[in-house]
Amino acid sequence: MCATSTDETQQTTLLLLVESDRNRELLTEQLEQKYSVLTPTETQFEDPQFDLCLLDTRSLGKFRDELRNIKTDTTPTFLPFLLLTGEASPDEFGTEVWEVVDEVIQRPVSKRELNSRIQNLLQRRQLSLELTRQKEQSDRRFKSLFQSTPDPVVVVEPDGTVTEANNAFAEAFGIDIENLEGRPITDFEFTPSESLERVLLKIDDEGSTTTVQWGHDDENSMVMEVNTDAIAGLGDAAERIGIFRDITARAEREQELTRQNERLQEFASTIAHDLRNPLSVARGRFELARKSGNAEHFEAVEQAHARMEQMIDELLSLAEQGQLVLDPDSVTIAEVVTQAWKHVETPSATLNCEVDSSVEILADEGRLLELFENLFRNAIDHGGADVTVTVGLLDDSAGFYVQDDGPGISAEIRDEVFEAGYTDDPEGTGFGLSIVRQIVDGHGWEITISAETQDGARFEISDVELNRG
Repeated sequence: MCATSTDETQQTTLLLLVESDRNRELLTEQLEQKYSVLTPTETQFEDPQFDLCLLDTRSLGKFRDELRNIKTDTTPTFLPFLLLTGEASPDEFGTEVWEVVDEVIQRPVSKRELNSRIQNLLQRRQLSLELTRQKEQSDRRFKSLFQSTPDPVVVVEPDGTVTEANNAFAEAFGIDIENLEGRPITDFEFTPSESLERVLLKIDDEGSTTTVQWGHDDENSMVMEVNTDAIAGLGDAAERIGIFRDITARAEREQELTRQNERLQEFASTIAHDLRNPLSVARGRFELARKSGNAEHFEAVEQAHARMEQMIDELLSLAEQGQLVLDPDSVTIAEVVTQAWKHVETPSATLNCEVDSSVEILADEGRLLELFENLFRNAIDHGGADVTVTVGLLDDSAGFYVQDDGPGISAEIRDEVFEAGYTDDPEGTGFGLSIVRQIVDGHGWEITISAETQDGARFEISDVELNRG
């Protein structure tokens, strides 16, 4: 309903609410020279399209509720109401009048003064419209960015109620976007939830970043970094925006680096301790050989060097086997067991492989081969040359076991046998079972020594993904 013309000042529309026909005619004649003038209709207040309302006291009393609603609905955009009265000074009006009226002008009023007051109010109106336009444009850009970003984003009120979230948030956490708004952020199963609540709700905190975990089980969990900031208002009234970023891969790499550093420390300690003894033997025998020329001393030196070489080889293997298996293959267990048995010196030992040839496992074939080799050597070293070794599947089909009929492992040392360098054999290095544990850890499996067997040692490897073909 806004009228426009080539004159910029005539692009504005005035609503004239004056009860006196004569006064309305005079004002219309005066104002139409610069503005488009409207008089009230039945639908005028349902869809108000004017830039300024000029009214008298009788119209204010008649349309007070309608005008108050218009004022409320158009906020925060400024829509001016100018009251023309000859009955009272502005100071005499009650506070309820100022809920609608922005300025009061008393009759009689000159044409110049009236135009000046109208122009001042319209300038405020134009400034408000421009600010509204800029805000709407900014809101549209923010909305577009908000929805298009691949990172999950959520907005909460100071009390923690979710006011908005993007599609990436709903998809990442398996939440129905329609049932998301209005729920407290603490409804969602983040761990630790108090860290997320702290950075989102307590905006005075210096820290604005935290790390939380999401997932109903360990296999499908994600590690999320949350960056937050205030986006509207001031102080405690500000809303809080949280931007989530999936750092699961980075967290896994950090865990792997921590594990590698721990192994390096373990290796350094083992090397310093275990290599010192054969090195001392080699030095002592070499000194005796140089003085006496006895050949048996050279043989002892050679044996000491061979032992050190064996320890170094196994330490290097220990370092390699602890790395995560990132790209496992489908491997037939029975084939790997048969191949590993051929690699071990077994002149009179017996292998019973009770795993069907169709059973496959997701694993690194080379590391799985070394796992069986070390378990077979351990059985022969402790059970004797005629030991019987059995390989089979666990009852719950979630893994496999390697069992021998040797003397077994006492309960007192079951927690120690997997430690690097632990051995009760003077000729052993103590790294065989430690390598087995590192291979198991690298695959994400679990290894335990069963306490239920009557004789021999039984190593059970569980949490294994098997395929029976």
